[in-house]
Amino acid sequence: MSDVLVDTSVWIDFFRGDRQAVARLDPLLRDDRAAVSGPIVAEVTSGARTPGAFQQLRARLGALATLEPPPDLWDRVAAARFSLARQGTQAHLVDLLIALTASTAGHTLLTRDRDFSGIAQVVPLDVELF
Repeated sequence: MSDVLVDTSVWIDFFRGDRQAVARLDPLLRDDRAAVSGPIVAEVTSGARTPGAFQQLRARLGALATLEPPPDLWDRVAAARFSLARQGTQAHLVDLLIALTASTAGHTLLTRDRDFSGIAQVVPLDVELF
C-alpha cells in the first residue's frame, strides 16, 4: 500500500539516473509505497521528447497508485494560497494541489522542491526533502 506521494522533481531526477533519486525511490517502488497524482503525471509525461517516451512514461506511472484530490480542493487551495500570501509567499497552484492531495491522503510528500517547505507552514504536510 502506498504511503509516499512522489513529486515531479524526484521523478525527473530518477528518470535521468540521478544516484540519490534512484537510491531513494527504488525501495519505495519495490515495496509498492510510491504514489502519483494527476498533476504529477501530467508534469512528468509532458516533458517526454518523443511519442514513444510519452507512452512509456504514462504506462510506468499509470501502474502506480494514483491519489485523488479532496472534493473541496479548490476552496482549500484558495485558503492556503491566501494564508501564504499574507506571509509574503506566492505558492503555485499546482504545488498547492499536490500538497493538499498528499495531506488529505495522509501520505508523505517526497520532493526536491523546497517550495513545499513553505507550503507546509499552512498545510499539514509531511515533507521529505532530499
